[in-house]
Amino acid sequence: MLREAEVLAGRLTWLSTCAFDYAKGATNMETGLMQRLLSELVRFEIAAAGHARAIAPERTRVEAQLALQREQALQETLRDALFLGNREVARAPLRATAERLGVQLEEHTNDWMTLAYEATRVLLDLSMERARRDQGFYSAPSPFFQAAIASETMPASVAPHVLPMTPATPAHPGPATTATAAAEGLTPKVMQPTAAAIDGPPAPKAVRRTAITLSEAFEQYGEVRSQGKAGKDVDETAVPIKGVSYARNSLANLQSTAKLIVAIIGDKPVSELNKADFTEAFSILQKVPANHGKSSTETRSIRKIVQETDLKEQANKARVRAELEKAGASNGNIEAAEHQESIARLRVNTVYRHMQDTQRVLRYLIAHCYVNENFMKGVIWPKRELERLEILQEDNSRKIWGDELPKLFRTPVFQGQTTDIGNPMFWAPLISVHHSLREEEALQLRAADVACENGIHFFDIKVGAPWQRLKSKAATRRIPIHPNLIVLGFLDFVAMRRREGEDRLFPHLTRGKNRQTLSENFTKDFTRYRKSHGVYDKRIDFHSFRTQFNVELIKARTDSELRHILMGHEMETVNLKHYGGDGHDLAYLHEVIQRVQIDVSMIQSPFATAKKTKVSDLQAAQTRLRVV
Repeated sequence: MLREAEVLAGRLTWLSTCAFDYAKGATNMETGLMQRLLSELVRFEIAAAGHARAIAPERTRVEAQLALQREQALQETLRDALFLGNREVARAPLRATAERLGVQLEEHTNDWMTLAYEATRVLLDLSMERARRDQGFYSAPSPFFQAAIASETMPASVAPHVLPMTPATPAHPGPATTATAAAEGLTPKVMQPTAAAIDGPPAPKAVRRTAITLSEAFEQYGEVRSQGKAGKDVDETAVPIKGVSYARNSLANLQSTAKLIVAIIGDKPVSELNKADFTEAFSILQKVPANHGKSSTETRSIRKIVQETDLKEQANKARVRAELEKAGASNGNIEAAEHQESIARLRVNTVYRHMQDTQRVLRYLIAHCYVNENFMKGVIWPKRELERLEILQEDNSRKIWGDELPKLFRTPVFQGQTTDIGNPMFWAPLISVHHSLREEEALQLRAADVACENGIHFFDIKVGAPWQRLKSKAATRRIPIHPNLIVLGFLDFVAMRRREGEDRLFPHLTRGKNRQTLSENFTKDFTRYRKSHGVYDKRIDFHSFRTQFNVELIKARTDSELRHILMGHEMETVNLKHYGGDGHDLAYLHEVIQRVQIDVSMIQSPFATAKKTKVSDLQAAQTRLRVV
């Protein structure tokens, strides 16, 4: 009775202090009200989740994944509540906690607003901790394991300290504190074993104390790679040409990965990262819409985008199903209609590329002692899983132009409706489909790259200027110009550029800001042009011209060696690699090029009239007449 009276007196004193503070109209959280309420909330929720987890029956992987997704949805709801300042989500948990403590809360005061906001944050922390523990991620060994290890280190004359039988759960990831330990029920003090007492594995590599955030880790890795280093070790020799190539071809991909991963995980110090962060991040990343990042006005978080996309897709499918069931449609047609409502998400290969870049950054951090564990191990897909996912995803592989090519050739720019005789929208597709030039190869052509030998005009594909780029050594090649281009006035066009003193055939094309290539901006223009004239197919793009060229040669029974040479592919055999394209003279390659059968009869040449050309190149005109 005496002890109960002391407790009651203490509680009354504390409540009197709170009442006095409220009467003054002051927000006085120093009295311990907030700490007691929120600490109790944490204790109760952690204990309840731990008990439920301990007695739960075995579940399937699908059930476990669904549970994780529900937890992630709860986290997004809580983040949304914080963003909107909605305290309602914390009302019921706080009432229940206050009832357990015998505390009366006034819910129309500034104190309540502050308490409810902090409680919402605590609920978010609790949800994230539950998700980690549900996946088996703990920041410390089991307390029973710690007790056993501690007992081994004690002298024989000293009785080992025994843990109580109350179930306990390890603390939240991060530095252990008295408050956290109390919330988790870790009351016993556990002695740490000495190195001499335990014959175990060597200690992990020391981690640097220097603060570095996740975004800074991506930036550092990008800088190192752009210098021409591999980013796998501390002491590496830079190869500048490799750095230039990385900055041009891969840096933008790394930056897009960094933007997504940091947006999902948060820009926390790398010392605070754990495997659960990356498991959750890539679970969310797989559900990001395929068109994400294409709107400059988007302000929603990645989590919010995924959540709203899921809800929209589910609602659309439910609507379609209800409508078709009411109309008496078959199950097959209902399923097909539901599938049409699916919202495209990131492709498997895109997600895998993000996984690879993230793993490379983590390996860089390990090499430089920022972290001592590759958190992507077990997260990144193994080869077999990648292949399985590629098989399961809808086939969106590139198609040839086929029947769509005549439709393209009937759009305005190919029907004389252009004021620019040298319009790359006209010439670049024709050059590529007849000669298999890559987009950048066609767009960067110089007038000097069009040459003539023994009466055969050809493209001399090489690096002839500092700003010209080729994909590989095999891309250096000579390709005879197809008769179709000569008939359409291509040589007149080249002659015109020479008279104008222009170095490039398409001098007004601009370079993209990311990759600094001509194709970066032209690709967007080509997509807009096709969409505006009804010839757009997401599986057909500029590269499909090369695919069409290859198919035309296959149909003409052209062997793979010649196709490799003309398309600038790396040689696959020793014979071709060392004794390849130079063995075929232009006359023979010219014969092979003419096997590419492309109907251009519907195209109107920019040089169709003498008025347009004004001063026609005599040699070009003579060549054109010979071809006709």
